[in-house]
Amino acid sequence: MSEPLSRRCALTLLLAMAVASMAGLLAWGPVLLSPDAHVYADDRAWGGLSNAANVLASLPLLAAALWGIVATRASGWSDELRRPWVAFHLCAGAAASVAAAYHAAPGDASFVLAHALSAAGFVFLAQGVLAERVHPAFGSTRALLGAGLLAALACAMVLAGAALGRGIDMRPLMLLELLPVLLIPAGALWLPGAHTRATDWIIMLVAYGVAKGFDAADSAVLSATGWISGHGLMHLCLAAVAGWLAYCAASARSGAEAPDTRRQTSLNTSG
Repeated sequence: MSEPLSRRCALTLLLAMAVASMAGLLAWGPVLLSPDAHVYADDRAWGGLSNAANVLASLPLLAAALWGIVATRASGWSDELRRPWVAFHLCAGAAASVAAAYHAAPGDASFVLAHALSAAGFVFLAQGVLAERVHPAFGSTRALLGAGLLAALACAMVLAGAALGRGIDMRPLMLLELLPVLLIPAGALWLPGAHTRATDWIIMLVAYGVAKGFDAADSAVLSATGWISGHGLMHLCLAAVAGWLAYCAASARSGAEAPDTRRQTSLNTSG
């Protein structure tokens, strides 16, 4: 299969799976934010700081995001690639700050804001993959604004539902948080990348999946370790996602190609 055709197929599959995921969430029904959402296994206070472990566990993501912003801006990557990834790190850093504040004083507003920033970040992360591996236009200013509007629309849908008395339905934000995971079955990661390898993205997406698993096992992890909860480990795994992308940018050399691209070039030449 030719490379342009592979790119079109990946885009078509990604769109189809996004539509299917949307249909699945609609069929599932409302995923309402309940008071139990603010209850975590580790609620210990340290020195007057409520939920101290979860507050502190939120901060490594902020550090990783700041490193990512600096490293990406200093890299030799094109503007089309740097834009979405800087936007991702900005959202990740903001989400980490809001998450820390939320854990110190839990509430619906800060919970939704933290998830809205995370959802926007994952949209920009997926956009960065598409800009590198499918077409640079995905990293244009216009595309970046479109992605931002998509995240704003999802947040507006959540707020509108709450204003109408239907409760805080998290499904629009959940759909956006799912987008990066869909890149694997869509085949976008297997297209040649100019600066990152498919394994880089597998590492980040596995860390994201592990984070979700730890969060689901919040109490069980705290019982097993005795000192850190599953939710705390979730925050650390999310920091690993941003940290690995920052590492990719920091190790980039101007004009250097990723092994994926060199391998594809070799295959094309030998063919």
